[in-house]
Amino acid sequence: MVTEPIDESKLATLGGNTTPAATRPQNDRGAVADDMRFDHLLLLLKRDPQTAADLKEYIEALHNPASPEFHHWLTPEDMGARYGAHPQDAEAVQQWLKSHGVTINQAYRNGLVLDVAGNAKQLREAFHVEMHNLVLPNGDKHIANMTDPQIPAALAPAVEGVISLHDFFPRPRRTTPKPIAFDREALKWRPRFNVSDQGFPLNVVAPYDFATIY
Repeated sequence: MVTEPIDESKLATLGGNTTPAATRPQNDRGAVADDMRFDHLLLLLKRDPQTAADLKEYIEALHNPASPEFHHWLTPEDMGARYGAHPQDAEAVQQWLKSHGVTINQAYRNGLVLDVAGNAKQLREAFHVEMHNLVLPNGDKHIANMTDPQIPAALAPAVEGVISLHDFFPRPRRTTPKPIAFDREALKWRPRFNVSDQGFPLNVVAPYDFATIY
């Protein structure tokens, strides 16, 4: 999908890649040092439309008992080879990153994710973002990009976004397991595989459950 020469003067914005906390001026504590290192940033690539359509068809076939593909699961390597981003697109993105001094730590086997590293100055030059320190009202300290990243427009068809320019991550809901119960008929203590979340009962799925389901 990368068909044009890369022109750094023609940019495309990767929307939806700024945390809401960075849009509140009261949280801003200024830019980080240029040499501050960011070791594991994840860049998500795109499949071309035909590959995306092929993958959807394959997933449907996986769950269709009448299909020869029924339950024919693929390895990560096979997924990347058949349904990942186009190798030429991935290579173009990697070469562009390297031209700004950004290191490629790893290309994931699924063919869609690049694990990259760079300092604040390199990220600013590559993605046109300022990395700032933030302090939230509750005192929590964070680092985040202050605006959505931008990349050369020629690469936009092959790039979904940057997953982790900031250090805000989802937090698991806290649940309290119910105590084990005594089975009076079997004369055994048995665990109760359910928890309560905000008053709603949830069933816990264990490895043996997955084995039975699949």
